[in-house]
Amino acid sequence: MKAVIMAGGEGRRLRPITEAMPKPLVPINGVPVLRLILRRLRENGITEAAVTTGYLAQQIEAALGDRCEGVSLRYYREDVPLGTAGSVRRTADFLGEEEFAVISGDALFELDLAAAAAARSRLGAEALLILSRCSNPGEYGVVLREKDGRITGFSEKPSLSSTFSDTVNTGIYLCSPAILRRIPTEGIYDFGKELFPAMLAAGVPLYSVIDDGYWCDIGDPDAYYRANMRASDGQNAIGQDCRLESRPIASVVMDRCRIGKDCRIKNAVLCEECRVEEGVTIGEGSVIGAGSVIGAGSTLAPGTRLPEGSSIPPGSLMRSGVRLDGIAAASSLLGGGGILCRKSGMTAASAVKLGNALAAACPEGTLGLMHDGDSFSERTAAALLRGMRVGGAETLLLGKGFEAVASYAAPTLSLALSLFIRSSGGEVGISLFDGTGLYPKREFERRFASALAGEDSIGRRRASSGSRLDFGETHYLPMLTSRRCALDGFPVSVVGETPPALMLRRALLAMGGDLREGGLRFTVSDDGFTLMAEQDSCKADDWHIKAILLRCLIRDEVSLPISSPSVLADLCEGRCRLYTHCPSGDGEDRIRRGAALHPELMHACAAAAELAGLIAASGKGLKEICARLPRFSVDTAEYRSDSAHRLGILTELGVPDGDGVKAEYARGSVRIIPSRRGYRLSAEAAAGEYAAELLDLSRRQIEALLRQHDR
Repeated sequence: MKAVIMAGGEGRRLRPITEAMPKPLVPINGVPVLRLILRRLRENGITEAAVTTGYLAQQIEAALGDRCEGVSLRYYREDVPLGTAGSVRRTADFLGEEEFAVISGDALFELDLAAAAAARSRLGAEALLILSRCSNPGEYGVVLREKDGRITGFSEKPSLSSTFSDTVNTGIYLCSPAILRRIPTEGIYDFGKELFPAMLAAGVPLYSVIDDGYWCDIGDPDAYYRANMRASDGQNAIGQDCRLESRPIASVVMDRCRIGKDCRIKNAVLCEECRVEEGVTIGEGSVIGAGSVIGAGSTLAPGTRLPEGSSIPPGSLMRSGVRLDGIAAASSLLGGGGILCRKSGMTAASAVKLGNALAAACPEGTLGLMHDGDSFSERTAAALLRGMRVGGAETLLLGKGFEAVASYAAPTLSLALSLFIRSSGGEVGISLFDGTGLYPKREFERRFASALAGEDSIGRRRASSGSRLDFGETHYLPMLTSRRCALDGFPVSVVGETPPALMLRRALLAMGGDLREGGLRFTVSDDGFTLMAEQDSCKADDWHIKAILLRCLIRDEVSLPISSPSVLADLCEGRCRLYTHCPSGDGEDRIRRGAALHPELMHACAAAAELAGLIAASGKGLKEICARLPRFSVDTAEYRSDSAHRLGILTELGVPDGDGVKAEYARGSVRIIPSRRGYRLSAEAAAGEYAAELLDLSRRQIEALLRQHDR
């Protein structure tokens, strides 16, 4: 068996480490990644390999030569990118009619390639994928498979809500020579995006094995650091020809670095030929680019990223590289509906950094910002605005309000992004809405995480400006009252004094409602998205209110979240289109844009105004209207778990269905969606007691599976 090692990537997410060297040559405890890969190949009996190169190809060829670690090498340079499959197709003359392994040149592994090759041969598969388990699969290709290993589907770098498994594609494949004939001879063609999905669509069986051996994609500085700490048993990973007058702690120090006396360096990465003068402090998580000079007595804040060749004057105090307290990695900020962290971590400097990253993630358009009126929220908003403007974004301050108002502002004002900042206890949250008024797509999440990690620290560098608007008064309140039925003294009331309750009370009064107890009573959630109605001891929850509107008022096509009760789609009689929480690609764009066309299906205050008008005009009470609906009940719960296997059990609980998995039972169904803290459960049944039973059943199944996998 031969091997093809794909080593042409630029390694953008690993910058500044890869500014001066190609990713396959970055050292792990002093040994380049490619050398470690070649050692593993030789241990598996592979002695011939082709290496496809691109970025800084000459460095790779010079470092390895024609033979390295007992493996003879042949190089194939790519002048233009060909994709993973396209680059392998170019090596056909080297491979001939032998089976071969495809290896990513930027991943460490201790997997059994020989056993996987034997499994492929036994199954007669054109390709067998080696999978690994990962507790955070959002940066990888997730693979859905049967128990016998046959692959049934792929999900490329999914959002948390769309993740249905913890089995990820390692980028290591065992292939028969026949597969080369499926790859076009020209153009960009990728294994995960084109070839494997095309084979599945054509009914060609693809198989996989899960290997529990060590595998690590060193895709970003945090992963690179962890790989070095594993290789060095948590000690310093020191390169060659270094001169250290003070000793760092658990840090990576590459070749030819110099560290002066009385320096304090912990959990950091120093690239080649860095010079750190006497008395310097470098904060945890910092990465210092090759050839940088840190002047005596300087202090670099935790999380600092310095590009290649930086020069920091003596005595400098650098605060720009703020690392957000309480957040493990940039990508972990998102996953549920926005950004959430402790107030202690949301300093002015970290908010500026966040704003800058948000600007970089939205290369075009205006960014709007609203807050809840709390003093901490207002200060955070001001710092976010500064960061956005540094990043070159046009900004619009939308005033005080609540989340639903910020959501409505995005499509109304054609914003690229609308933010809402809220403070609660010791936490601060930032809700995000794209131009459809919904949570942004996966592509935004990945751009934001990349920018926050330091890949694109200053966005667009264009002139920016900002303006102010009290959006709630000028747009949201008029939307609630326009084209609604006059209430003409109809008795109606609103519970509470929250901003959404006050807004709804004003709207109902403007519509002619008689605001007194004893009539139709509304309760609005604090975020303005969920409604409860009550009249003459009849209660209707948010889903039943939407069902009333769909049955009695709305006649055109509607867009609803895929997590909606199936009854709503049935009521629409083919007029309903479903969207997921955080999709990838453009497939749902038209559906998502359609959500803004019916604010009464998204915004509690708009739904209340419509329902009040319907009841007032029809003369029918809430109980009579609800009686005409199909019987259904929805019950929800959260299940808290930090188990490493919480994603791995999902396909044992149900079938992947857009957001999470869905389990069907005789009496109803349960949707189980992974979240930051465990799972969100939503049961639908004909009656409330059945829905509660299904929730309890799901909880017991989750507990049993987690106990089984955690052993």
